[in-house]
Amino acid sequence: MQASIKLSLKKALTTAAKNFTFGMMLLCAQGCMTFSDVKLDANLEAARVKLMEGAITRDQGVIQPLLAPDFAWREDDAPLDEEPYDFWNRHKLWPQFGSLLKEQPVLRNGLMKVPKASVKESYKGPRMAWRQVGGEWRLAYFFAGAPQTP
Repeated sequence: MQASIKLSLKKALTTAAKNFTFGMMLLCAQGCMTFSDVKLDANLEAARVKLMEGAITRDQGVIQPLLAPDFAWREDDAPLDEEPYDFWNRHKLWPQFGSLLKEQPVLRNGLMKVPKASVKESYKGPRMAWRQVGGEWRLAYFFAGAPQTP
């Protein structure tokens, strides 16, 4: 009797393991189909990494070549003598800048945007976008977003 219980238990566990393995294969296949098309361009990844390095060290010499010629950092009119770095220093935006660089961009209207929520027109939080300039990826804008109310 005990041998038949052990045999039944072994069969049940074997069946459960096979079903679990099959289920995991299906999930993996679904994930591969869903996410394989989001692999980023190697040039965009290289530009993002370089910009992350510049953000960590706040090295303008590293950051400047990665900005689009019409790079925007304010949603209002910036004073003519203001540089983005001055604005970021004054408002302590470097951590936010670096944080957005770590997020996975999503394509919307020819721009690679972060965060994902920023693809909605109504989104007013911190955001940035990349675009191609002369075949190379450049940062098009970084907006700190609407001021947070305490």
